[in-house]
Formats: sequence, C-alpha cells, structure tokens
Amino acid sequence: MPLLESLARIAIVTPADAISKSARAAARKLLLDTLGVSIAGWNAPGIRSVAEQAKHWGGREEARLILFGGRYPAPNAAFANSTLAHALDFDDIHVPSSLHLSCIMWPALLAVGEMTGARMSSVIEAAVLGVEIAARVGNIYDQRRRGVLGQGFFPSSVVGGFGAAAAACRLLERDAEVTVNAMGLTYAHAGGNRQGLFDKALTKRMDPAMAARNALAAADLAARGVTGPRNALEGKAGLFAVFVGADPPTVDELTRPRNFFEIERCTVKRFMGAGGSYPTTLAALELSERHNLNRDNIQEVAIYWPPDVWEPSGDNLVGDPFEMGDDPQVNAQFSAAYCAALALLRNKAGLTEFTNAQIRRDRDVARLAKQVKFLDTVDHPPPPGVIRDDDFPDHVDKPHLLIVRTRDGRELRATHTNRDVLDPDSTPWSFVVEKFHRCAEFSGICPRDQAEKIIECVADAERFATVSEFYEACGLLDGLVELEWTP
Repeated sequence: MPLLESLARIAIVTPADAISKSARAAARKLLLDTLGVSIAGWNAPGIRSVAEQAKHWGGREEARLILFGGRYPAPNAAFANSTLAHALDFDDIHVPSSLHLSCIMWPALLAVGEMTGARMSSVIEAAVLGVEIAARVGNIYDQRRRGVLGQGFFPSSVVGGFGAAAAACRLLERDAEVTVNAMGLTYAHAGGNRQGLFDKALTKRMDPAMAARNALAAADLAARGVTGPRNALEGKAGLFAVFVGADPPTVDELTRPRNFFEIERCTVKRFMGAGGSYPTTLAALELSERHNLNRDNIQEVAIYWPPDVWEPSGDNLVGDPFEMGDDPQVNAQFSAAYCAALALLRNKAGLTEFTNAQIRRDRDVARLAKQVKFLDTVDHPPPPGVIRDDDFPDHVDKPHLLIVRTRDGRELRATHTNRDVLDPDSTPWSFVVEKFHRCAEFSGICPRDQAEKIIECVADAERFATVSEFYEACGLLDGLVELEWTP
C-alpha cells in the first residue's frame, strides 16, 4: 500500500466517535492559543501587507480574514490568517516532529469550514486528524534528517501541508482516492527553507502560510480529477529521498497504533522565537530574580551549548551575534544572546519587550546582547542530563548553561533543558487562558470582556452549528483593522 493511501484512510475513515475527549480538549486548547497569538500579532511587521494583498487579489467570498474582515477565496484567506498566526513565532510546536502545526491547520480548516458551512465539531475532528497525519510523517522525517541532509529546509512548510490537505478533504467529504491525490499535489508545492530565518527576514512568518494555501488548492484540484504522485513519500524523488536523502518509513512505522493522538503532544509556547534560546532565557530569568541583576553589576555573560546540541557558528538558528537590523523584532526573537540579556536586565521576556520600538529603545539590553559570548568549551560543564526513552529529539534533554560573572567577582550559573520549557504537560488549559489574556491585553484591540467571550466560545466550540456562527459569537474576529486597497 502506498504510504499516502494509508494516511488517507486515517483522515477519511476514522469515525468521529474514535476521537478521544482528550484529543478534542487538546484541539480546543490549541485553537484558543492560535487565536490569542493571532490577536497579539495583528500589528507585527509585514502582517498588514499580507492582508492588504489578499484584499487586492479579491475573488470569491468564501472565508474571512480574522481581525481584518472581508471574505476572500479560501486558499488566500488561509494564507493571510496563517501568516498572522505565525507572526510572532509564539504559536505552538509539536516537539517530537519539530513542526509548527496549528498555524497551518486552523487557518486552513476554519477557511474550509466557513466556505462549506461545516459544524465546528467537524472542524475540530479534522484538525485532530490533520495534526495526526502531519506529525506521523514529521516524526520520522525529523529522525531521518538529524545530522544529514535537509537541515536547511523548514520542516513545518515541507511536511505540514500533507496533514492540512488530508484534513481539508475530510471536511470537504472527499473520498480516500481524492485525498491521496490531494496529498500528492501538496508534495509538488512542498518547500520552505531557513534562509529567511538566517537573514532575519519577514519571509519566515509566511513559510507555514504557503503550506496552508497550497494544501487547500491541492484539495480542490484533486476533487476536479487532477492526479498527484501516489508515491510522494517513498518514491525515488519522494519526500525522504529528495529532502533528507534517507530511506522512507514503512507502512507499519507510519501507522503503528498508539494510545494517544499526536495533537495531545503539541506544546503551547512560553516564549517567542526559536526553542534553542528557551533554556538560557529561563535560566536568565531565574538568575535575575535570585540575584537582583542589573547593568551595573553584570560584567560578563556567556552561553554554553554542548557541541552536539547547537553549534555556535554563523549558521545557527539563534547563535548569531545580535544585530538590530531592519527588523529588530525578528533579530531579537531569534537571538539567544538578546533573549538572555533581556531576561537578565528586565526579569521578563514577554510580548511588550519584543516590539520594534521597544527593542530600539532599550539600548542597555542591546548593548549587553552584543557582549554575550558563546563558548565551545567550559570549565565544570553541567552533567550530561538524562535522555528520556521516547521519540522526542535527544537534544531536548541536554542541558544549556548560562554563566554570569559579576563585578564583585561572583560566577553565577543556571542550567535548563528544552524539555523544561517544552514539556506538553506543562501547558494546561489554565496556562493557555492566562496567555490568551496577555495576548489580548498586548494587542490593544481586545478588551478583557471580549477576551472572556472568546475563551468561553472556544471552550464550548463544538456546540456551534457553523464556523460563521462561532466567529459571530466570539464578537471580535472580524473587521477590527481597516485595510486600504493598493494596486
């Protein structure tokens, strides 16, 4: 059986009553988080431009742009809403596969759901299964690519579209054959690379959006009889051969039974930016609070990553020397040095600290960030850590060390792992509600009573007969920001 056929059966044949309560709860939690980070990101650099471009393209009035209003062809609405959800790199991550999935899945499926009049319960079921498919492919893809080819690709935009296309086909009530073709067509669009991240360009915010848009286009084309490659995963020019130069999984590997849904293993982020900076950001917050650190008593800051975790070189995702650049927000988000300096001096690393204006204004943090050293070796390295016996990447259990030397001669140390920050069990519904309120307050467009209304609607999302009814009940997701039509 071709691998895509086995995945299509998961998407299409799985009955609604086979989707567990815990998976549905996880889906609602991720929906709330996606809406929250979207509200927070409405004014981020590049977002208005993307929304205005969707308006300029025009077309069939199928699905709305949340916050900006107007209805546009579903693929274009999904593209704009996905860019919005990923704008701050504050959206959730599926750690075992290293994939951002909610920023692809929810914009795509809400667009299809609004276009077709689907029940919100059906959208949630499709999201669970879409994440399942993308994560099953992504888990093996991530394992195959470690230390080999494919490091330059952005996994979310390479792999995420398979899940979105399959989930869209379920919502559209397509059969398994159409779904196979839709996923094959999606593979023709699979791409996205890290150069935008290395260059600290706004492109990074749009990579998942391209997967969302292309998945919906593929689902429609497949329904019209356009065929896609059935061997898109295992063929001689399939995903594993082309992107990572590795053997593909077997059907048994890809479809092995498990007692959970992958959506339950998505982690809601505590910090913005890339996970490589999280352990030292958390360490810096702890040292700052414990020792009352400030610019006058810090002499030197250093970060040590074990060599097999992150290489402190020019092509590291978060290990470049901090530069203000044209887009300070992007540069700061993806700089472990900046995140550590901010946490040390301000004892916080939240939304308000990562606006372009604030980053330019806070010269003390920028100055300290430029002085942070990355160490290849260190006296008294931390213990190697205990690698858990699961399918999370080994590096999530390896310690990152932050060293602060003070002017009075002390050497302060704190160590954390990515697991400390990214354990899915550490972000329950209550954590997401708190984060949502922070996002709403930061946005300036979502007062607390409206935030509470959205939380209530998401908590009981499956009662809504349609996506449009859900949007209207939320009360804040349409037409808040005026767009200009530009040629």
